[in-house]
Order: sequence, then structure tokens, then C-alpha cells
Amino acid sequence: MKDYLFIFRGGNTTELSPEESQKHMQKWYDWIKKLSDSGKFKAGEPLGSEAKVVKGGKKVVTDGPFAESKEVVGGYLIIQANDLNEATEIAKGCPTYDLDGSTEIRDIHKM
Repeated sequence: MKDYLFIFRGGNTTELSPEESQKHMQKWYDWIKKLSDSGKFKAGEPLGSEAKVVKGGKKVVTDGPFAESKEVVGGYLIIQANDLNEATEIAKGCPTYDLDGSTEIRDIHKM
């Protein structure tokens, strides 16, 4: 089994009513519980909106990142799968697509 990183972008919940937001979050809890029960879930957290970017040889620090809402990274998961195809199939169960979000799937190389 290999580790894979899911990076979630978009899927903005700010336009949902409190009830809709709660229902959407329950879908996340249920999906992650299913992954956990199957032994596929390793770690994951939502990310806050406050950030800094350090860039270049002079290590310039700026506020940000300021991306379009569909590109904002909202959180991540680390899962275990046999290969990229299985990880991709697991990602298809994510609730982020209900709100037009996306998932980037990356294999994690051990150092």
C-alpha cells in the first residue's frame, strides 16, 4: 500500500444556509468515517483562510495566497491505496464535488 495526498480545492460553502452547511459537513464526516473504517484513512484536516507565502531567493513574504475561490485549497487527506487508480476511485466519493470542488491526487514518496 502507498500513501496518497488528496488536496481539495473549491467547494465553497459560504453560500449555503446553516442547515445546508451542516448536511454537507455530515457527508464529509460520513465519507471520512467510511475511509477510516476500511483502514484507508491516515490523516486530514481542513485549512484556515489566513496564510503567508514565502517566495524566491530573497524570501519575500506576502499575504495570501489570493486565488479564485475555485482554486483555494480548503483541506487535505492522506489515504492509503494500492495504486493511483484505486486512490482516484476513492476520491470520487468525496462530497466536495457537490459544490463543484476538485481533488488533486498525489502519491507521497518516502524519504
